[in-house]
Amino acid sequence: MPPAGIEHLARWREVGEWWQEAPPLEWVRYLDADGVRRERSRTLPIPLTPAEITLTPADPRDDYSVRLHKTRDEKVAKACGAIHDHHLKVLTPQVRRAACLFVQTGYSFGRSTLLATEAPGFVGNRGFSAALIADRFSLAGAREFSNTANRVGLHPLIGATIEIAEGGEIVLVARNAEGYRSLSRLITECHLGEPRNYPLAHWSRIEKHSEGLLLLTGGNAGPINRLLVRREEETAEKLLRRFITLYGSKNVFVQIERTYMPWEITVNRRLHDLAERYSLLPVAGNPITHLEPGSFPAQDILVCVESLCLIEEIEGRKPRRAEGQPEVVLPPRRALNAERYMRSVKQLEQLFKDLPHLVTNTLALADRCERDILPGMIDLPSLGICDESALTEAVYRGAQERYKTINHSQHQRLREELDRIIGQKFARHFLVAADMCQWAREHGILFSGRGSVVDSMVAYCLGFSRIDAHEHNLHFNRFLPEDASKRPDIDIDFEASRRNEVRQYLVRKYGEKHVATVAAFGAYRTRGIIRDVGKVLGIPPESLSYLSKRLHGSVTPERLRECIENKPELRDSGIPVRRFEWVFRLAKMLMDVPMGVRAHSSGVVISQEPICDIVPVMLSGDEDVQIIQWDKRSARASFDKFDVLCLRGNDVLSRTQDRVRHLDYNFDVEQVALDDPETYRTMRSGHLIGIPQSASPAMRQAHIRMRTQNLTDASLVQAGIRPGVGGAVKINELIARRRGKPYEIYHPEMDRILGNTYGLIVFQEQVDQLLETFAGYSANQAEVMREAIHERRREMYVETLKEEVIQRIVTNGFSREIAVQVCELVAGFKGYGFAQGHALAFAEVSVRSIWCQQNFPTQYFAALLDSQPAGYYGPCTIANEARSRGVLLLHPDVNRSELNFVVEDMDEAAMPDVPHGGIRVALQQISAVAKDTLLRTLNQRIERPYRSFFDFIARVRPNRDELEQFILAGAFDSMHPNRRALLWAIPSAYEFAELVRKNGDALDISWEEPSLPTNVEDFDIVEKAIRERYVLDLDIERHLMAFERERVAAKGVITTREATQLAPGTKAFVVGNPIRLRFPPTSSGKRVMFFDLEDETGLLNVTCFDDVYQRYGHAIICSPYITLYGEAQDRDGHIAFLTERVYNYQPRFGDARKEVDVRELPITTADFLVS
Repeated sequence: MPPAGIEHLARWREVGEWWQEAPPLEWVRYLDADGVRRERSRTLPIPLTPAEITLTPADPRDDYSVRLHKTRDEKVAKACGAIHDHHLKVLTPQVRRAACLFVQTGYSFGRSTLLATEAPGFVGNRGFSAALIADRFSLAGAREFSNTANRVGLHPLIGATIEIAEGGEIVLVARNAEGYRSLSRLITECHLGEPRNYPLAHWSRIEKHSEGLLLLTGGNAGPINRLLVRREEETAEKLLRRFITLYGSKNVFVQIERTYMPWEITVNRRLHDLAERYSLLPVAGNPITHLEPGSFPAQDILVCVESLCLIEEIEGRKPRRAEGQPEVVLPPRRALNAERYMRSVKQLEQLFKDLPHLVTNTLALADRCERDILPGMIDLPSLGICDESALTEAVYRGAQERYKTINHSQHQRLREELDRIIGQKFARHFLVAADMCQWAREHGILFSGRGSVVDSMVAYCLGFSRIDAHEHNLHFNRFLPEDASKRPDIDIDFEASRRNEVRQYLVRKYGEKHVATVAAFGAYRTRGIIRDVGKVLGIPPESLSYLSKRLHGSVTPERLRECIENKPELRDSGIPVRRFEWVFRLAKMLMDVPMGVRAHSSGVVISQEPICDIVPVMLSGDEDVQIIQWDKRSARASFDKFDVLCLRGNDVLSRTQDRVRHLDYNFDVEQVALDDPETYRTMRSGHLIGIPQSASPAMRQAHIRMRTQNLTDASLVQAGIRPGVGGAVKINELIARRRGKPYEIYHPEMDRILGNTYGLIVFQEQVDQLLETFAGYSANQAEVMREAIHERRREMYVETLKEEVIQRIVTNGFSREIAVQVCELVAGFKGYGFAQGHALAFAEVSVRSIWCQQNFPTQYFAALLDSQPAGYYGPCTIANEARSRGVLLLHPDVNRSELNFVVEDMDEAAMPDVPHGGIRVALQQISAVAKDTLLRTLNQRIERPYRSFFDFIARVRPNRDELEQFILAGAFDSMHPNRRALLWAIPSAYEFAELVRKNGDALDISWEEPSLPTNVEDFDIVEKAIRERYVLDLDIERHLMAFERERVAAKGVITTREATQLAPGTKAFVVGNPIRLRFPPTSSGKRVMFFDLEDETGLLNVTCFDDVYQRYGHAIICSPYITLYGEAQDRDGHIAFLTERVYNYQPRFGDARKEVDVRELPITTADFLVS
């Protein structure tokens, strides 16, 4: 570096090709003693890579970790011990030295690796007393950031980075609640007024929403800096004066950034001069996008992913501006160096040691901002009526319809619920929900309540629950406690295909500005990291696809390398491990970083105030739904969220009802009896393929073992199995007691609470009831304790509560023996569980579905295929089950098929082997055909049917790929059965269509259509079936394994159906397609694999212990067909197959055919379901 006393012109750092382990460089440009301009560089130490970073006792972060794992179901993950409980370190009072200006988080998408929940703790532990969050056009992290900051004693500053139309980014900060509203409105307009993903602030918007805001000039990314770099001093000064006029000199802060950029020395000197000239306060402001220099590669990768940039490129392929927006020249998005990391106050003071007032000035900015500016709870819109009177009237009207005569007990419960609802001022919540459901009912949309709202008799009388809370004695306190400690959580399942109609009704009724959908933020997990990081690093797509498809949920980023080396499905795969080196290093740093936003599947907020006053609003991915920038956790603090959920089971029931009404116009699926003996006989037989909520192997086995007799039994199975591997219910003990195993209940009150569950805790509210009844806790205290018991399972948190609980029970007059018994029951319920009403609601859908399947199989299976995905198994398995029940599947036909699956009348006398008629495959089941093409197919035939293959092409004009799909699906078989000939005729068919088009689309019947080839041999039956599976994702006439049956049977191989009928202990060979792989955790830590083996006769439940998995896992997971050798086992009435050996099976599909290349088969390898 140059000697002291030499004039420095510039000093900057370059990170270099970090992915090649190149060291970063520091450059200095200076004038030597002779006035000659010179440059020198030096190598800087290579920052620690993420894999090498360790925390030492001296590190201030050693006691602070708040990185939350955003799994699909956080409660289950906590119950499994996959998520640690995080305790935030509260900062001790200290001398205020600086405010951190500013932090960007993952909600800036592609800019930062920091999470909004973790940043305040890191900032506080580095000595700052305040911190500013300023994500790009976003307040998504404001609530999370503020909550965490308050918990650790940090002053949260809420702001956003705003890009102006002329180019450059400013930072606007809310000084107070009015400023927050201004910022939220501004961000909303910038999103809704521009193409999605390209928000932009024009001056008219900035001027319109300026009240209560202060401005940071933006540093190196700011418009003033950009103008000064280009030596446009007058324009820069003019822009600064415009900011001062708009916000006032006290509210404009000149941001001085020192991140070692080439122009900083010159530009910062001019910025300081401008601040002095206009009496503005200059502040030290280094934007922060990553935690340490060593985590810069992860941040750089995010930028590359977001901008569609390969690692060797400077700028990506994603346009910086949308079409129609002002064109400007913008700097590269990738950072020149790693200097935007989170420095400590001491490091910041050292960086600005020549201008220390810039650091202390940051406190002046913080002092201009009030501490608590986020909005509180917002009321629902007024309905223009007396809420209390309207609710009471509606409830008793509904009660009269349902009960005819209301007895004393029913009246008493209704009165108690109404008094509590009205007393806590929640009448309007129920009226809004009831109105929504009434509209859905009037428009033929099926729905049902779920969750804790089912515990309400009022909800049953209003019609948004199908379960009678009074009849089942459900615990209303679980839904709405007496102490008003929680707000009503109203969850309603509508048909998935029509849920958006309900949302749109709410928008029309309450206004577009008062209704929006909650956001859901996707986060990086292992598969996403592999795909995105690998693509940026140039790893071949086939390697990325192979690896990502064979990873399941239990493979965390930390274990990625270990899994590739040790798991049988990966270790012999030939994956280029060295090419994945940086993927392994970066995986942990990227885990849980937000990667995108979409509309939440169900959460809808309704507000009396315009929603954009509370939180910014933007468009969802399909640009059809307005979403807020908060997820459901953040939204909860300001909005009462209505969960407009969907349940595919309701789609199946509704569509079955529509089809049955062609036979019986008055059929009502909601009137199906819930006490039909035949329904429960089917349920306990385990023949439940295609039954929503009950089709999985675990559910089928549990019903067999439970010997389900009624809806209550069915709900016990739901609660015992559906929560999954983190479930809290001791299902084996429950089944044993249900079937007669002796047990004791030690107290009448305990019998009242646990009597219908055989002395065990099965439902969540039973924990609450025990704690309330025996220990005297309030409803809220009991619920908090229950949640803490399973959320802090790893810490054995329940052990710390035992003595307190026992003491309270004894103090309340119960014996110590009772106290210990209650405590053991509560302590044993550590996992995730269902509420009783929730379990009953799901069981009710299954019961109605079974009845429909038994009595109207053709209509039911048509509805089920139409509603996919609607349950545990896909279309191929559903079609196989339909055939086994005597339902015929018919090829799609351009003249007969509709968009959906339809039931066709069949001549039973002519087809005695098909007693239940046929289902015409839907046009939309044909893959890779555009929706517009399908609609043209339907619309064109309204005038007249298609009389030929050529007529269809001339009128519909599908593209060539679509036409081939129609042919291979058999959609022209009724016109010409030779599919290969039709493929040969495609060129002449398009020539004919072009001739018709040129003549005004008027088909002259005197024109002679081209001739179809007569010397082309058609595909044989096997070839047709293989292509049908590829195009339709199901088999029409028979399962593909049927073509192999003669061959394998000759070698002693039996069918899956025969395997289920073997005597326990019998060994046999079985061949089929492995589907639905499951790896539930075990107490020993060893792997146990479960999957279904499918052939033409059905499914076989297969178990592989760890030794078999280690030897044969590659064959099971990576092969479309396998041969199993194993032993039949009787598992309490259910036959399963314990595997000893597994082999690849190479199908021939017919004795005369050569072997088929499995890589070309339309058979998917086994899919992962549960980690």
